[in-house]
This record gives sequence, C-alpha cells and structure tokens, in this order.
Amino acid sequence: MCVQVLHGVAQKHDVSVANVALRWVMQQGDGQTVYPIVGLRDSSHIENNSRVLELTLDADDLAAIQAVLTKAKGPKGDCYSFERGI
Repeated sequence: MCVQVLHGVAQKHDVSVANVALRWVMQQGDGQTVYPIVGLRDSSHIENNSRVLELTLDADDLAAIQAVLTKAKGPKGDCYSFERGI
C-alpha cells in the first residue's frame, strides 16, 4: 500500500519513488533543516537524486503518505527494538 501511494505521488510529479521518499524526509520538521545523507552506487544516481531539490510535496501528497504511515504497524520504540524482538 505504501509503495502504491509513493508511486502515485511520483507519477504526479514525474519523479522517482526514491525522490518522493527523500523529499518527504526533507520536509519533516520546519522543512528547512532536515537533509538526509544519500548514498550513491555510481555517478548515474547523481542526476536522479538532484531532482529532489526541485520537488515540493503538496498538502495532498503529504496527507496521502501520512494516511499510510498512520496505519503502519512498525516497530515500537527506538529503531533497534525490532531487531531485539521487543
């Protein structure tokens, strides 16, 4: 379900799903101070990843993503709780 939502948002903006995911992270908080560290396997990823700087997710995009996140059953607690079986 989440990938379908991200795919729909990506198609709407003519970008990749990865671009949408990166932009969502960047728009958290005040939208000006969160910049994820992006890894590149090779230089071919530079152009695609740079597209995220021109993308802004609108209220409908953010609401669609939030609706999925609200239903998600992820691990409780810190990011390592899932690995510890908590």
